[in-house]
Amino acid sequence: MRSRTAASGTTSSGRVIEVVTGQTWDQALKDRLFTPLGLDHSMTLPEEALSFRVAMSHLGEPGQYPDPAPAWDLMPRSAGPYGRVLVTAGDVARLARMHLAGGTAPDGTRILSADAVARMQRREVDVPDKWTVSADGWGLGWTLYDWEGIPGYGHDGASIGQYGYLRVVPEAGVAVVLLTNGGGARQLYAALFRELLSELAGVAMPEAFAPAEVPPVVDMSPFAGTYKREGVVITVSAAAAEGGPARLRYEFVDGMAEFSPPLDMDLTPVSDKVFAASGAGPSFSEDYMPVVFSTLTDGTECCYVGMRAAPKVA
Repeated sequence: MRSRTAASGTTSSGRVIEVVTGQTWDQALKDRLFTPLGLDHSMTLPEEALSFRVAMSHLGEPGQYPDPAPAWDLMPRSAGPYGRVLVTAGDVARLARMHLAGGTAPDGTRILSADAVARMQRREVDVPDKWTVSADGWGLGWTLYDWEGIPGYGHDGASIGQYGYLRVVPEAGVAVVLLTNGGGARQLYAALFRELLSELAGVAMPEAFAPAEVPPVVDMSPFAGTYKREGVVITVSAAAAEGGPARLRYEFVDGMAEFSPPLDMDLTPVSDKVFAASGAGPSFSEDYMPVVFSTLTDGTECCYVGMRAAPKVA
């Protein structure tokens, strides 16, 4: 993405909506999207969720019965545009149907212009991390896919213990949605979507991200150091012993310090700047989590985990 984190760009977009419409972001979303589309199980404020059965986030080690997360709503009020929209899978599918219909609701009401719908699916930028969501390009909001010549778009999202996946195949008129509240979300997504998209749309999703049986030899010393983005510190260390693996520690800090325990992972080279991290857990990856090192146009060195860029600070 153009911004250093997806969150900052989406939050800025929410503020632009407020300035342009003269409404709060919440009210603008309700008046211009939720209500005309009939999304009556979509909301932006935690107190609105009291009228519904709401899924609690769950955390736990693989193979153990998961426990409820220590808090239900961990996001600040300002996080609304990027992380506090509460929806059902059915409402996400209705949103996708609107895009498949060129921007109109089932009753013919126009929600988005046909041009806006098309522009959202137009490639705007390449991304260094082509593996986390198996896409190498972004439109305006959508991740873009090319499944052996079959185009598609979608979006993934995650909070602590909550994971969401959407894939849309316009040629087949197919949209598949998965929302989870814990467990091996990534593994469930991979198994379910590979089967459904193959059966319903003739799509062959890529195989799971993994290093080669004999990985390349890469000098990790240029990447060693500390990387930081809002709420997260990533520490990369070269091999401690000859032949040993490089290591990565992913840790929540500051206001996010209680979100989840730190992750300590081994790094196996895939290429000179792409690494496979083992030990992330089934919520984040099938077997290996992509870790990508890249340099921004202004010369800033970054580490991408979960498609989010953390600039190098030390």
